[in-house]
Amino acid sequence: MTPTSSAAGRPRPRPGCVLAAALLLLGAPAVAGTTYDDGPALAQRLLEGVVRVSADEHGFGLVVGADGEFVYVATARHVVGAVEQVAVRSCSEALPADLAAERVAGFDAQAHDLALLRFRRPAGYVVNVHVLAPAGEVAVGDAAWLLGRDDTCAVLPRPGAVAALPNERALWRADMPGVLGGSSGAPVATGRGILGLTTDSDNANITVIDIALVAQRVQAAALAFQLVGADNIPPGDPQAAERDLAEMLDRFLFALRDAQTVLRGPTVRRDYFTTTVTEYNVAAKRFRDAKDKYDGTLQRHWEAGVAQEWSALRDRLWAAHQNFLFVNAHAQAIVETERVPDAVRERMAALEPELAAVQRDIAHFLLSVNQRRVVHANTSN
Repeated sequence: MTPTSSAAGRPRPRPGCVLAAALLLLGAPAVAGTTYDDGPALAQRLLEGVVRVSADEHGFGLVVGADGEFVYVATARHVVGAVEQVAVRSCSEALPADLAAERVAGFDAQAHDLALLRFRRPAGYVVNVHVLAPAGEVAVGDAAWLLGRDDTCAVLPRPGAVAALPNERALWRADMPGVLGGSSGAPVATGRGILGLTTDSDNANITVIDIALVAQRVQAAALAFQLVGADNIPPGDPQAAERDLAEMLDRFLFALRDAQTVLRGPTVRRDYFTTTVTEYNVAAKRFRDAKDKYDGTLQRHWEAGVAQEWSALRDRLWAAHQNFLFVNAHAQAIVETERVPDAVRERMAALEPELAAVQRDIAHFLLSVNQRRVVHANTSN
């Protein structure tokens, strides 16, 4: 079947595939932009907004917002002390390595051990705003990670745990053995995002200023606080399995069907083929990333049989994927001639019954995931 050009210049996907994709998403909708990283991976990503601060003491800070002229950094006030000019070093390549910062005049949060710094906004710099943990989704016992210690921009390898929710002074407590100093102002994160900034530590635990208080004080000074929820669901949470698997399967099925349609026709425009291959590779990578990620979660939070069903489905998908690797040997010829070799067309036609069966298996698996969930464990990490 020759692909038909749409107004957007892409082959029109097969109607059956579009319908299936829509139905699968209705079963378990995924939120646009949601990520499914474990705690250490998320914490590593969040280092993008962390800076080292050198003033009266050495510590860390968190980029909380920017305007047309300045980038704003919240840190612990005792790190800055009475110093007006502060040296800041970025923990990532998102910002220049060394920056000259200054205290924001008129920002008064001494009672909360908070200070606000600012430095000139580099051209093209965009704040990573998706970093915060929703307070209602953090519980005592959740694993926690420290983003900076002893003048080192790194995630503390050994996780701690949330020991107490914010008190009347908006202070969290986290069990974090071995943190003796050099971490003031450093963010503390769970698998859901950043809780707040370190204000005090000893050999057993740390005290953390609630990020909600930081937001309140910055906004009260009419300055930019732009941080919002991280939109991350850790893989151990059954919600992650429901959403990530549904979205991944929908996209991979769509990519399989779209590629099959393009390669069943005798001719294909070069740009159609290149775009189809690119989109297929993105979907296949997401499948590879997710296929082994939720084995434990499915076993812990669903009735017996769902994990086995997933194992059989992913094996079947992997086998279908191998058929498209066969195209690699013909890709250069397709690009050069804009014709699909007979061997490829025959392979794609023969694949039709298997893809139809895979499509049915995906629908059945997602129904099982949606209908048979049994929650009986802590899923915060």
